Amino acid sequence: MTAAAFEALFDDAAIFPPGNAPVDVAVKDHLAREVTPDAAHVGPLVCDVSRLPVVLDAAVRPVRVSVVGTVEELAPALRGLMGSPVEPVAAELRGPISLLPDLPVHSIAVEMPWGAGFHVPPGALLKLRCGGGYVPTVEELAGAIVHCVEHGKAFKLTAGLHSAIAHDGAHGFVNVMAAVVAATRGQDPAPVLTSAAEDLDLESLGESRRLFRSIGTCSIDEPLADLRALGLLG
Repeated sequence: MTAAAFEALFDDAAIFPPGNAPVDVAVKDHLAREVTPDAAHVGPLVCDVSRLPVVLDAAVRPVRVSVVGTVEELAPALRGLMGSPVEPVAAELRGPISLLPDLPVHSIAVEMPWGAGFHVPPGALLKLRCGGGYVPTVEELAGAIVHCVEHGKAFKLTAGLHSAIAHDGAHGFVNVMAAVVAATRGQDPAPVLTSAAEDLDLESLGESRRLFRSIGTCSIDEPLADLRALGLLG
């Protein structure tokens, strides 16, 4: 396995809780990271549609963003970014929705609350939360993984995944990657979600990325530090 397994895995959600970074600071830090070796592992800056004006003001050079909002908010806001240094590459909507909206982005994620099922329109990513107000049980997260594997549904996760390995009731993103691989091989992913690092198949984590696209995290440094401690980034 190489560091490519973690390419663009971490969407930069620094402005969201619990990080709550000021938007201008988040933009500055995001752009600064783009010229470091860590850049390969970082996805777009995640921004609420209401805070796009501040991103525009702070963008001293082009910055890729994933914009969170409603369809009604996003359509005009994204059109308004044309010709600006802010490049919208993704949109994140709150579901359920029945039809995929026509938005000028490369990917659209639809967030579904736990207990509401996993149906999102064809072509959309399923987005689920692993922390914040509610932490899904191992069984719930395993069920979501099995659903995505069985239906070939790509997904992203957000919140509660700062750590690589599960501990103290929090899920670990490396466990999730290994659980996706286990599910694709017809194995039960639930035990993998609580396994220690030494019990995980770390060599095949890259196989998970076909479906497990990214993690929204308010800290980029913490998950990267965990990966380095595990010897997974060289």
